[in-house]
Amino acid sequence: MRLQLSRSSISLFVWRTAMQCVAVFLTWFLLVRDQIFQWRLVASGDPTDTSSPAMVPEAQDGEESSIEENEKDKDETFEVWFQRICEAVKGNDPDIDELQLDCKDESVTLDENKMKVLADAMEHNQYVTSLIFQNMTIEGGAAAQLKRLLQTNRSVTTLTLDEVGGEGCMAASIGLALHPSSSVRILHLRDNVIDESTAQACGLMLKSNRQLVKLGFSHNTIDAEGISHLSVGLLANRGLKILDLSGNRLNDTSISKICNALVHNDSLEYLSLDFNNFGVVGSQAISSMLRRNRGIREIHLFGNSINGEGGQALAESLRHNCSLKTMILSFNNIGDEGAKAFGEALKVNTTLTKLWFPSNVIGHQGLHAFGDCLPLMNGLEELHVGDFFDLAAVEGLLKGLKKNTRIVTLRMQSPISEIGGLSSVEEEMDFYLRLNKSGRSILQSSPKMSLSLWALALEKANHNQHHTGNPDALYHILRSKPDVMEFSTRR
Repeated sequence: MRLQLSRSSISLFVWRTAMQCVAVFLTWFLLVRDQIFQWRLVASGDPTDTSSPAMVPEAQDGEESSIEENEKDKDETFEVWFQRICEAVKGNDPDIDELQLDCKDESVTLDENKMKVLADAMEHNQYVTSLIFQNMTIEGGAAAQLKRLLQTNRSVTTLTLDEVGGEGCMAASIGLALHPSSSVRILHLRDNVIDESTAQACGLMLKSNRQLVKLGFSHNTIDAEGISHLSVGLLANRGLKILDLSGNRLNDTSISKICNALVHNDSLEYLSLDFNNFGVVGSQAISSMLRRNRGIREIHLFGNSINGEGGQALAESLRHNCSLKTMILSFNNIGDEGAKAFGEALKVNTTLTKLWFPSNVIGHQGLHAFGDCLPLMNGLEELHVGDFFDLAAVEGLLKGLKKNTRIVTLRMQSPISEIGGLSSVEEEMDFYLRLNKSGRSILQSSPKMSLSLWALALEKANHNQHHTGNPDALYHILRSKPDVMEFSTRR
């Protein structure tokens, strides 16, 4: 018995040691491989499918040689891989609709010869609709070949250039400017250093290209002169629907230039200015633009330096704007005065349906003032106030919510009961929100409920989507209009 136990212990020790060695080896191998080079190709369909030669290289000399193949010189490995990719693209492989070249090694560049091979392969391709270059340097002759690729290809609809350098962005912009009927409709230029000449090329592209509907121009380094060139392009452009300028550290002057360019642009529907660096003057410029613009449906101003005065300016614009549906103001500093101004403005504005302003240094006075305006708001449907408020502030919001029939979603962090569930105030808030979802507003249609409204209320009750299935609209009718029961009995 002792001998058997000893052998088992030895076997277990040997087994554990072997597994640890294998784990150490695999970890070392993966780290070395990732440090040498990393490129990715993303294709449509099942990502685990290895039948396509563009996805996984064929085995060389059997399974045993796979480690040896991966230990080849990085340039040789890339040459084989890249050639295989381009052959598949040139052969119009229908399984490849997205080509992503992502290099995390900053020392590797996509040279002119390789870009020429790719441009030749893409010239007559019909299936690759998304082309992505990330974490590499595209410059010189390679940039010129990228420009040629964009002038000759007819399949790519989405082009992404993230961290490729200014020359790559300039080449893409010039290529799209010289080919105004290009198939590219979505362009992402992110995390690049945009100098004045590159910005000028971007402005030229925006002037001449009429196919582009979305421009993601975020987290770049761009100076005031560059913004001027970009603004000139935006002034002439009437095709863009989505513009993302977040994370560019745009100051008041830069924001003013952008807003002046967009005043009469009625085609733009979405504008993001998140994480920039503007304050009161920038807020006033946005307010002036929103007063006259009739196209923008959604604006994001998350994480800037908008104080009470800036908040009041933005709120004032809502008294005149009749197209904006969503405004995101999270993580600013509008304070109580800003909250009060938005409450008063939304008594007049009936088109804004979604307003977010959590983390804005709003106290119970500001929340009370906003709550007092809720009964007269006829447009707002979703409200996000965030933050932890005291019970008095929450009760002030509830008081206004009782007489508001439009809001169906309220996001906030508020007091909970001692047992961890909803507090009584929150339960009552939830009840009135469910009433609004169920069609409480139909009760305002007539002081005396007609048969048609009674049928509509029953329909709303039966289609209630709340998980408990409570017919809130019907319950509210019976609780607030007991004469309805007498009416139905007489029938």
